[in-house]
Amino acid sequence: MADRGTPLRYRKNGRLQACDPCRRRKVVCDHARPICGSCRRRRKAGTCEYTAGSPARMQSPSTPARDPGQLGPPTSDGVPEQHLTGSTAVEQPTQSDQSAAGNDLINSNSQTHQYRSPHAEVTASGHLGVNSFGDIYREVGDSLSDHDNRAAGTSRTDAATVGSTLATPSNGITELPPSTTTLETCLFVLQSIPTEDKGQALFAAHFDPHDAFVRPVAQRALDSLYATYGSYLGTVRDDAQLSELTRILCANTARPFSENEADPEKWVAQFTGTNIRWETLGILYIYWELSSRNNHLIRPETKPPPPGGRVAAFRQRDVYRKCINDCQALARRATEVGNTLLLYVYWKRTIVASIVSGDTSLSCWMYNGEAVSLMTFLGLHVNSNKGVYKPTLASEIKRRLVYKIFVIDKVVSSITGRPPLLSRRYMLTPPPLDLKDDYLVADEETLTRAVASLDSNGYNTDGAAYSITFWRARAQLMIIRDEIFEISLGVEGATSAETLYALKSRELQAAADMPSVLQFREADVRDPDVSTDMLYPRILMRLEHLQNLFFIERLLCRHGCANEKDLLAVSYDLTTTTMLFWTNMDGLAMVYEDFKWLVMAYAAPGGGILCLELLKPTVTLNEPNGITSANGESVTRSSIVQLLSLLVGFLNWVSPKEANGNICANCKIIVQRVLDQVLNVAPSRDDPLADFLEWDFSTHLDFNFDLLDTFEWTRPEFSWTDLPP
Repeated sequence: MADRGTPLRYRKNGRLQACDPCRRRKVVCDHARPICGSCRRRRKAGTCEYTAGSPARMQSPSTPARDPGQLGPPTSDGVPEQHLTGSTAVEQPTQSDQSAAGNDLINSNSQTHQYRSPHAEVTASGHLGVNSFGDIYREVGDSLSDHDNRAAGTSRTDAATVGSTLATPSNGITELPPSTTTLETCLFVLQSIPTEDKGQALFAAHFDPHDAFVRPVAQRALDSLYATYGSYLGTVRDDAQLSELTRILCANTARPFSENEADPEKWVAQFTGTNIRWETLGILYIYWELSSRNNHLIRPETKPPPPGGRVAAFRQRDVYRKCINDCQALARRATEVGNTLLLYVYWKRTIVASIVSGDTSLSCWMYNGEAVSLMTFLGLHVNSNKGVYKPTLASEIKRRLVYKIFVIDKVVSSITGRPPLLSRRYMLTPPPLDLKDDYLVADEETLTRAVASLDSNGYNTDGAAYSITFWRARAQLMIIRDEIFEISLGVEGATSAETLYALKSRELQAAADMPSVLQFREADVRDPDVSTDMLYPRILMRLEHLQNLFFIERLLCRHGCANEKDLLAVSYDLTTTTMLFWTNMDGLAMVYEDFKWLVMAYAAPGGGILCLELLKPTVTLNEPNGITSANGESVTRSSIVQLLSLLVGFLNWVSPKEANGNICANCKIIVQRVLDQVLNVAPSRDDPLADFLEWDFSTHLDFNFDLLDTFEWTRPEFSWTDLPP
């Protein structure tokens, strides 16, 4: 016999087990407790009976909830983070499983609100370009007369639908994961969701200059999660309730997502509230994982230690990161074509992998490739305007994702030296508009006024630095960098010096056209009115500009027409600017995690050129007074030695157990050996030794230290001849 306290029973395919009478009659069971609807209609007395020997069985509600922190071995400062890959305990369904699950969902009484959109039809073949067979048949369809179409009973043929299967709810929805292993993964993700107080606190403390999502939308998704299912997400959680939430998530995720919904409220409603999807949880877990890395911003003496100490905090971070991968896998399993939400999760996995595994790791490179692949599959790179563009929340989020993926693709290529995966030549989508996040979720009139106030280049005229302003300007520099990579990483061609100098002129012009709010000034570092969220983009834009010049100068060297002074000057500026993160660590602590790749991506290459100058002096030997950098500093052998000494300290700060630790350690060893060779040269016997007694100390020893001032023997004007014998 079964009552409400009996644990739910599941079949091997993951679906709820029917009661024994319904199984014998082979009818659909709605699994109601204590008696199902079918048995109630037959006026069956008593409760429904279930076979005790069920193959797969959920935890009883009385069973203590599992501890999400039991994932993997504990980590600490001495133990590196777990380098999770894309694999997770989620089994992909077969087509027959999907069809059966879809039929069960149609026959069942699901209480989930089903959002329907007139634009929700999506093709399983994804975007098919002009070279595809579908485009040819589209032309054939366009050539048919209206009379022929009416006679044949066909409609206009679209390139995206020829030979493709529609991802409709009838063949795409899976009611529940088809295996016990996948079901346990779903429960693990739901058990790991932080309580409302902790979840809201982590989200509020999150600062991410690399964010690509509209923050008000993410905040609304977070609020709706706890408002709708907060009773499921308390400190003690019932697996029976979580299994019901799993059914809702899987059913919602399997529904087609309307990418082109113009109404922001309807667009957001597709993945919030009762329409919550696995992609929604993936987005929230990204915020929680990255925010959990900011514990270092609060000094330990100002707050109590976390329960379980730092080891528990590191373990919790591992749990969040695993849940990101699990949500991605569950969403990918439920949808045939993907969507913008899933693309965001794919892209942010690249950022997380670069932090955990390193920028040169295989996981970072493959995650970047998956993000580029999904973006081109969805066709987001070819959303060109054929008429007057009317921005919406959906269209602007897609544009933001496209250009941020494009930018990070070039950044990863800059570090690794591998060819970029996405060329500017295939980017037909215009850049996103420089609009404040709040405008995108506002009413149509407010958004229209904001668009009308933009200048001819698409930037805001308020002089404000919005979340997208930095990325929009950065993308312009990356377009030039993509052209640089074509020359440096491609087949050796007949690239003339004039072409390279023209490229350099375009880079200088692009930097000059940058919005003033993003232009870095040396005084910004010590200006209290310049906050971290303004200072960091300015420094990074300066670094991107200098790195483009660095690559161009090296290309000129390869072609034998370089000015070695310019290469040395830009290398000095590149290293000096990066050192600002090291010398102003307290003021830039909000981007602490970025320090480890900034020193490797920008300071290390520039420092390498400075090392070569010390070993084989050409510029400093021929220019005894040094040369002047773009910052107005004099570049001499002395200044180079001082700068490289700072670089050694920065590289040494990155622990060898960090993601990029080995690379930084190797660079540090090389720089140290160069400094040792340059500074530890024994003086020649033929050279006259410097007479240190001839140094003039007479004018620079008035330190005005109170204690030292009581000892007049440090003063040059003291008459030692007056001492008594």
